[in-house]
Amino acid sequence: MIRLVRKFLVIAFLALATTGCGYRIAGKKLNGGEGRTIAIPTFANRTTTYRIEQRLTEAVRREFIRRTRFNVVPAETGDVVVAGEVLNFIAVPIIFNEQGRGSSYSILVDVNVKLTDTKTGAVLFQSNRWTFRDVFELAQNSSGFVPEDTPAIDRLARRFASSLVASVLRAKP
Repeated sequence: MIRLVRKFLVIAFLALATTGCGYRIAGKKLNGGEGRTIAIPTFANRTTTYRIEQRLTEAVRREFIRRTRFNVVPAETGDVVVAGEVLNFIAVPIIFNEQGRGSSYSILVDVNVKLTDTKTGAVLFQSNRWTFRDVFELAQNSSGFVPEDTPAIDRLARRFASSLVASVLRAKP
């Protein structure tokens, strides 16, 4: 009798473990990009920050290459198009030194992103204002000004790209 109950419990557990919960991800709908192209043209820059749109766009391209099977192209000729705009860039001092100058800064970047299927015109993913932050410090012992914001923007771009690709792959269709 105990043996029969154990077999029943094992069969019931296996049946429950192999059934799906009904949750689907966009990556399944997109098939992870298998056999499709994704166009990632350079984002528009609505700020005065030099080359920020190029850094963000390039990070997004690299992340799609790394994490999906899409064939990534820079022109707008893909099966799926990622359109983006850098809406805002702010660098704010958060820590001041003895002379009253900023020694640590917080940067904030607002981005608008839209992923569209070119065949159907369906919007697969959209975020109208996505804010990312990073912090950088200025070297206090340097005799000249050393721009520290470029590495911070690159770190922020990599985090943004990783978050974007993860969101696209997990977005509900």
